[in-house]
Amino acid sequence: MKVWWLDYHPAFNSASYVNYDDYANMRKLFKECKSVASNWTALRVSIEDRNKPSDFMYRTGGSLIVSARAKDLILQIPNINVEFLPLISDSELYVLNVLTALDCVDPDQSLEKRIDGSGRLIGYEQFAFRQEVVEGHDIFRVRLHEGDHILDEIYVSDKLKQIIEEKLIGFQLIEIWDSNFSWKQKEEKYSSMCEEVDRSLVETFEFNRAIKYIKSNKGKQAYSGNWSLKVDEKDEILLGDLLLDGTYSWMNPIYYPPIILGLVWGIKEKRKSLVSRLKDGFSFN
Repeated sequence: MKVWWLDYHPAFNSASYVNYDDYANMRKLFKECKSVASNWTALRVSIEDRNKPSDFMYRTGGSLIVSARAKDLILQIPNINVEFLPLISDSELYVLNVLTALDCVDPDQSLEKRIDGSGRLIGYEQFAFRQEVVEGHDIFRVRLHEGDHILDEIYVSDKLKQIIEEKLIGFQLIEIWDSNFSWKQKEEKYSSMCEEVDRSLVETFEFNRAIKYIKSNKGKQAYSGNWSLKVDEKDEILLGDLLLDGTYSWMNPIYYPPIILGLVWGIKEKRKSLVSRLKDGFSFN
């Protein structure tokens, strides 16, 4: 089984509280994963229209602003432990408040995030969950294994992920735990994949030459560990980050971090000689 982090997607339409004090209060109100329905007063939100309708509009603290369609769909799941609080807006929106907080972290297998000096636990860089605790919960938040703090993020099961992907829009679902494939195993596999990329390079050069290569060889890529460079159909330079499935996540960077500029880049096949390229330019009947 897997656990997924559910969040809104900033590229789609979003909502925000009109009154800043309301926003500040929201962060406090949902800290403890408890029902607030009995004391709830509907708050006004405004919608930023990006011409991309969404069922997930914003995250504040441990809550998500969602559409009526998302509310109706989630409430169809048996024994779902959530509440939906109405908002005032130009469309029917609700605050999704998750009422389950699980003490489910395996601290010995997780990678902790602590404050320097005090050593206080504030979160996790990588999760390892106790399967017997998370199993059967379709939506929940996570309680730190030290202290009494509950993380803001909302996590969902494979079952709810599939329903969301089939029926709703405007979300992000990010895998954070796999019962069959630990983060340590993923890191080992990823490191091995990056090393294999570097071993496969038959010609290497510095960053500026890598840029010249992809500009003059459209459709070709230059590589360095987990990174890759290519030119798209608009002649814009794209930077790719290697994924575990062997594909790349591509972006058009505003700037290049210094670490990228200092890497050794290369290609996986020998460039053709000038004579070969001239021959390719001729056709023979």
